[in-house]
Amino acid sequence: MAGTRAGATSRRRVAAGVGLFAALVGVVAWVSVVVPNDPWHDFFDLRVYRGAVAWWLDGQPLYDFTYGRSPYGFTYPPFAALLVLPMALLPYPVVAAGHVLLNVVVLGGLAWWLLTPLARRHGWPLPWAWVLALPLLFVLEPVRETMGFGQVNLFLMALVLADVAALRRGSRWAGVGIGLAAAVKLTPGLFVVWLLLTRRTRAAAVAIGTAAAATLLAFAVVPGTSWRFWTETLWQTERVGKLDKTSNQSLLGALARLTDPAEPPRLVWALLAAAALAFVLTRAVRAARAGDDLAGVALTGLAACLVSPISWSHHFVWLVPALVVLVDVAAGTPPAVPAPRWWRDRPRVLAGSLAAVAAGVLASSAIWFAFATTGHHHERGVAGIVVEDLYLLVTLVVVAVLPARGVRAVRASERTTAPSPPGGSSPR
Repeated sequence: MAGTRAGATSRRRVAAGVGLFAALVGVVAWVSVVVPNDPWHDFFDLRVYRGAVAWWLDGQPLYDFTYGRSPYGFTYPPFAALLVLPMALLPYPVVAAGHVLLNVVVLGGLAWWLLTPLARRHGWPLPWAWVLALPLLFVLEPVRETMGFGQVNLFLMALVLADVAALRRGSRWAGVGIGLAAAVKLTPGLFVVWLLLTRRTRAAAVAIGTAAAATLLAFAVVPGTSWRFWTETLWQTERVGKLDKTSNQSLLGALARLTDPAEPPRLVWALLAAAALAFVLTRAVRAARAGDDLAGVALTGLAACLVSPISWSHHFVWLVPALVVLVDVAAGTPPAVPAPRWWRDRPRVLAGSLAAVAAGVLASSAIWFAFATTGHHHERGVAGIVVEDLYLLVTLVVVAVLPARGVRAVRASERTTAPSPPGGSSPR
């Protein structure tokens, strides 16, 4: 009788899970069709990468390439160009399909790594928690636009989070992932600063050594191209795109839209960026010292998005681990002690509300509802300016209040309350 009831309960859970998953797939399909910004951009950036290295293999200067009639060309260091060189040797459909497949695999791996500790801590069934999370993550604009543009953000985040896992294990290889990410794209170099500030000097040294080795390898293989990038191309920020574009959600992007059509005051931006960097890195270091490295790297990644001159909306993938931290607190994991008073009083309600609002803004592609159709960013007044900067505003709130979790205390409690092993079993 008990077995029959258990079987019926199990079947109901499976049916509920299948129904919820189907509903989430419907949400994904709806968002992909209805949101004002096309989630599939014909793999534009992937076409730029492939076209640039094909042009390069034909004997042309890599950084002279522009895609079609657009002003966009290759902007990453030469080491990144060496990594994507095989794209020029493969048919475009194979490259596009391979990119999507790799991104799906990486997203699935990231979701599993991020959610498994939460599922075990809060008694959520695996793999259902993971299966249900995947479409929710895909709906977020930074994730789906990373796939739609053919971008590398998920790969870089995976490299950094691999180092977080290595730090937890005490691996001597911790830092390799951050070093490789910084060699591919410059902004992940901020994680080296985070390692130094959290006194992970060995990991920081490994990261610096890895980035230097990759850069020197590129110098050895393509010295002329490397010299041009580091002495000339790196400083040509106009190659990346227009500062005032809606998709540029950095501090400088918001300032450029606010002062449009005039140029944004660079001194004001420099002061704002310096203040934001100091504040957010301070919080990231405190999170790490409290034992929450995930909150620390999420804050560091978002700091890089804030202070970089151009941070497209798909660069804000670092909101994903921040949302995981908020969901964990909303589910019952306490903030680290000492925590600000507002987190001590209502941590679950506040964390759940912030996670819901942030996810809703990102899933709805809200900034594109205020897209300037006339080319003038003030055409919809103050409300339009606010909506057009919503990703930046959400990020500012997240970096200001994201709590460090008391994960050390939780893990210690889990160890002391774990059931005893069966008789005769080895303590190992």
